[in-house]
Amino acid sequence: MRDFTVQKYKVLINTLKKEQYRFFTVKDALCNREIDQGNKVAVIRHDIDTRYDSPIALQMARFEVSNNISATYYFRTIPDVFDESVIRDIYEMGHEIGYHYEVLSLTRGNLEKAIDLFQKDLSRLRSICPIHTICQHGGTLGPYSSTSFFGLVKTSLALLRGKLDLKYYPSIKLWDKYDFKDYGICGDAYLSFDFAEIKYFSDTGSSWDNHGARIVDDVEEGQNAELKAHSTNDLIALIENRKVEKLSILVHPANWNDPILKWIKWRALQFVRNISKRVIKK
Repeated sequence: MRDFTVQKYKVLINTLKKEQYRFFTVKDALCNREIDQGNKVAVIRHDIDTRYDSPIALQMARFEVSNNISATYYFRTIPDVFDESVIRDIYEMGHEIGYHYEVLSLTRGNLEKAIDLFQKDLSRLRSICPIHTICQHGGTLGPYSSTSFFGLVKTSLALLRGKLDLKYYPSIKLWDKYDFKDYGICGDAYLSFDFAEIKYFSDTGSSWDNHGARIVDDVEEGQNAELKAHSTNDLIALIENRKVEKLSILVHPANWNDPILKWIKWRALQFVRNISKRVIKK
């Protein structure tokens, strides 16, 4: 079976079920503190970064709810991603919806404009469903995109013409001045977890250990860092061999394509994007 397909994702989830892990949303883990109640815990989080994520997210959400699993889906509020019907459908299935914010990137580091934009976008999401947790999106490219080959070409041309500023403004720095709890938010998926206690796995770059391609989602893990997985089979082996008791798993639905042509196209795009991200990090 090919890795990073919806079918492979189902195998991963079924393995966690077979090994008797308890599934929690980020809200359950951070707001209700249910994660503190024993071991064998899996927090499943999906970041909806692009228009390519939404159709696959709906497939994953339906599969999860059919197995009595609630997950967290973080949505950006840019026009290409913000789809009220998709957000409402996933929420009504019983999943948590969160805000995937990138306000300091969009305001190029202006804190006052960023917190105003945060409140505005949070209100937009709350007009659809409750929002209790948040999660930073990288957003290094501002209005430019790297989620298609056309977007990569357009972004590269903008960079060559000096129209693209690659300076990174981490939106998580907003909370150095403000407190997200003042806005009815009980937790941030990066700030509020103790990753020395819960092992973090991210599929960024279409592998579970592609740290060179991560702009945002590298975390301080302590001794947890010794546990590694490259493929989904590696991650499944860790679970079956009881190497990890508490997991936080980040899944970008667009990384998981069943049709072979879409799978090949996305893997090729990820290869180019990963090289670009390494350049940006340096």
